[in-house]
Amino acid sequence: MQAQRLFFPRINEVSWEAFEVPEPSAPHTVVARSLCSLVSPGTELAIFTGSHIGFTLPQPPFPMMPHRPGYAMVGEVQALGTAVQGLRVGQRVLMEAGHGTFALADIRTHAVVLVPDGVPDEVAPLARMAGIAFTALRLAPPELGERVAVLGLGLVGLLAGQLYRLAGARPVVGVDRLAPRLRLAEGMGILPVDASREEIPIALERVLGAGGADVVVEATGNPALVAPALEATARGGAVVLLGSTRGSVALDVYSLVHRRALRLIGGHESALPFDAGHEWPRLRNLGLALDLMAAGDLKTEGLVTDLLDMDRALGAHALLRDHPESHLGAIIRWRSRG
Repeated sequence: MQAQRLFFPRINEVSWEAFEVPEPSAPHTVVARSLCSLVSPGTELAIFTGSHIGFTLPQPPFPMMPHRPGYAMVGEVQALGTAVQGLRVGQRVLMEAGHGTFALADIRTHAVVLVPDGVPDEVAPLARMAGIAFTALRLAPPELGERVAVLGLGLVGLLAGQLYRLAGARPVVGVDRLAPRLRLAEGMGILPVDASREEIPIALERVLGAGGADVVVEATGNPALVAPALEATARGGAVVLLGSTRGSVALDVYSLVHRRALRLIGGHESALPFDAGHEWPRLRNLGLALDLMAAGDLKTEGLVTDLLDMDRALGAHALLRDHPESHLGAIIRWRSRG
């Protein structure tokens, strides 16, 4: 049976690509019929626009173009390999898979996590972004009452801010230039700071007091924010580069890091193992994110700004590229259950 998926033939272009519905040809594979998928406004959009750091590297981390986008899909299990345990046909799963009408994933290398009944189809893909946000929390966990600042209130930043609050950080400050995102943050218990009004280190010292934040999470990937993130961090604190920094950074390491005993932590999600070898592997974080959503502890209201049916899927990336001030999370609805 023929299926369809999104395809980037070149920068700023997206088209349909036909493919055969896969079979679970290997023991560890899961085949699912797609319900909803999330357009990642970070890495995925950076590949679409050509702004990803990989385009400038002599040895990029993966092939940049052509590209099959997507890594946050919720689907209904259609078939299982013989070695897959704990799942059955008909269940909903969050899969690390691309945008298309069907998907296949190898559970040894790609996430496949059961979705709780209390999480709607169009919300569940957000857990993939929460899984990325968890990286900062695991690499720089807060003590109860420590001050945390998150730079950039996109999906990952807003989710990271909430996770730090759930872990006991107080206050958690969210920094952005876009008023709608600042309002979202305030509704999630995150103290909003408008970066268009004053420089970030000055603003954070005004809000948090002398020294700034104990932990600063840089969630934009903008290289121009690395130095301000360090400047805004209290002596002995930590800066987590959660956003994939898209360009070179010139730093006075002696003054900003060395003399102030700061920890500068690379926060790419691959810093945590996939499913073993760490107290909090990525698979466990994804399951916890879904459970927190089901319980209402991790708030998602307002994070999905666009629900796009399949006939509008080709325009999803351009929508996020051209109107970041009003479009945050775009969900493609491939079909309804039943």
